[in-house]
Amino acid sequence: DFLVGGRVAFEMVLGAYATGDRETLENLLSPDVLRNFIRAIDEREEAGQTMEDTLVGIRKADIVEAYMDSSVAMVTVKFLSEQVNVVRDAEGQIASGNPNEVTDVIDFWTFARDTQMSDPNWLLVATRSLD
Repeated sequence: DFLVGGRVAFEMVLGAYATGDRETLENLLSPDVLRNFIRAIDEREEAGQTMEDTLVGIRKADIVEAYMDSSVAMVTVKFLSEQVNVVRDAEGQIASGNPNEVTDVIDFWTFARDTQMSDPNWLLVATRSLD
């Protein structure tokens, strides 16, 4: 069940990041991660760039670590996904990426939830990618 929710969160966060949907990100990310995402969105928007991120599919999602830190449950998931990522400049020209190329992406996302709180939702508290 956790991985089903993790997959949904992965898709929602990628989509919200690409479109600059700060409101959705606020509901899914810890304050520290949110600050980093918003900084990157702001920089992209200030440069007049747009991002097209197509999640072709999540090939695999595995829990690679789970532990308790006091009352906070921490779970790290390794996502292997296929994505098409393109950044366009203000004129619509490709600044990076290839709209015709599907890329394998490996991400490690750590989710946290305070088990003493009644809120059942998990927040994304850390991300890292294998590049």
